Amino acid sequence: MSTYWDAYPNFVHNTTAPLQQEFKLLAAQCGWSGEKYKKEWARCGVEEFSHHFGRDDNRLAGWQAMCALVQVDEVPDSIKKCKQVLRTTVWVNIFDLVDAKRTGEPVKKHASAEALRKYSKKHKKIFPKKTAKENRFLTVLLIEMF
Repeated sequence: MSTYWDAYPNFVHNTTAPLQQEFKLLAAQCGWSGEKYKKEWARCGVEEFSHHFGRDDNRLAGWQAMCALVQVDEVPDSIKKCKQVLRTTVWVNIFDLVDAKRTGEPVKKHASAEALRKYSKKHKKIFPKKTAKENRFLTVLLIEMF
């Protein structure tokens, strides 16, 4: 499966570095700013997420992998239960979820939606809502940002 980075063969990509760090290096190399930067950052996030979690949101294994990564105490045995747990008890930044897969570090969890909101704004890690709504994996992780 190809990745976002395959489109930039002149960029030396570190697959274990945090996503935002790598993207900033690529953006500087390509001279991206403004809307182009935002558009590419969103595309990078979606493609990296899909690369690590798959695109088939009808597969229980993908949902269970997300639950395991965010350290749910008991990984549910159905997609419906996985969605419920992820939607109601887990507050993680989508970009941090990808970073956990990339770096091998535990995903940073937040105590509440408000804590996640503040963190996401402060670190400029706001996943585009329109883009996230195109993927059911991502939809369950969305919170109101503004």
